[in-house]
Amino acid sequence: MDLLSDIEKQLKQTSTQGFLIALSGGLDSTVLLSLFAKLRQKRPHLQPLSIRAIHIHHGLSPNADSWAKHCQNLCDQFQIPLIVELVQVDKTNGIEAGAREARYQAIKKHLQTQEVLVTAHHLNDQTETFFLALKRGSGLQGLGAMQQRSVLFGMPILRPLLGFTRPQLENYAQKEKLNWITDESNKDNRFDRNFLRNEILPELRERWAYFDLAVQRSAQHCFEQQQLINDLLSEAFAEHCQIKSQFKLPQFRQYSPAKQTALLRMWLAENQLEMPSKCQLTQLINDVVFAKEDANPQFQLVNKVIRRYKDSLYLTKPFSDLTKYILKLEQNTLSLPDDLGNLTVQENERNLIFYWQNYSVMLDKTDLPISIRFGYSGKVKHHPKRPREDIKKIWQSLDIPPWQRNRIPLIFYGDELKSAVGFFCVFKSNEK
Repeated sequence: MDLLSDIEKQLKQTSTQGFLIALSGGLDSTVLLSLFAKLRQKRPHLQPLSIRAIHIHHGLSPNADSWAKHCQNLCDQFQIPLIVELVQVDKTNGIEAGAREARYQAIKKHLQTQEVLVTAHHLNDQTETFFLALKRGSGLQGLGAMQQRSVLFGMPILRPLLGFTRPQLENYAQKEKLNWITDESNKDNRFDRNFLRNEILPELRERWAYFDLAVQRSAQHCFEQQQLINDLLSEAFAEHCQIKSQFKLPQFRQYSPAKQTALLRMWLAENQLEMPSKCQLTQLINDVVFAKEDANPQFQLVNKVIRRYKDSLYLTKPFSDLTKYILKLEQNTLSLPDDLGNLTVQENERNLIFYWQNYSVMLDKTDLPISIRFGYSGKVKHHPKRPREDIKKIWQSLDIPPWQRNRIPLIFYGDELKSAVGFFCVFKSNEK
């Protein structure tokens, strides 16, 4: 099978003409870049291809700077614009998972409307992905591995080399006299994918020459079975998931365990999350779904947290503890922690108007120092005709989930709480 003609055939099946190529500088992505450059030359006037490349500089290797330079030289050679994006890798859940998350989030910032991300995953990568899913104890969704076209982190992705083996790519690269870099970490078998690639899969391929094709067929069977399950459960899923990041639980506890796990997998797939193991799903159901009614359970899955409130599951990011923060308001704009944005203030003759996200509140001017805090406990008079109430009950009456309550800016004049921006103001109380 000819690489160039096969990819050209794939592109004829799509109306997309804008492509952002993920370029590491290694063999696979170098071949991909060369192929797209050739395709552009073949049709300079008829449906011209718009091609850009992006290189993610993880900063994990002492050679990272030279890799970025190599990619720039390569793109200059092919006359393809290159974006070099420097990222910081969160190693909390391991370097592999952190680098992948950072890579795709960085790419997402640059992917333009009507543009598709193109990656150089090939048949050998597919086998590795299948085995890693098997190692995690994944279900059909995970064992479906990679598809030629899919959506990841909300981005459309094309993997045109998925039907080709690495040796086929090597033959092409040698024929075209391409130069590529080699990541020294590929030899480090502490990483699961490298261990499979270097130690396990070569033995299997030596014994069974068509092993990768067999794995590809199995992965495709798993994918098709998962699609069938999704079709059969589509109506039930629509009842439980009307908002992408929320999963309603009424009736859910009455389902069979198999139906429960299938629906939760559909929800996690809808949110582009890596499929958990069977053990993790069981723990999620037991510890969160079936937790006591008055509990506020949560379950961390990679870089997301699943929380329960009022018989629904919510998917959020992990939040920092902000209850000890005291931020003095000394300028018209104050940057809030943990990605909460800015709080700004405007004034007129009598009032100060505070703005945060889509909320605002107007308060009297004061000579007292103004501070912003996030944690408060005690009683508050939030309505002129009602007595003071515990702030926890006020949050409950406003239907604010527990994890959001300490993320709403509280305005203090001196040590006196004046307002939770956008939710309530505090009135003077006659109670002693």
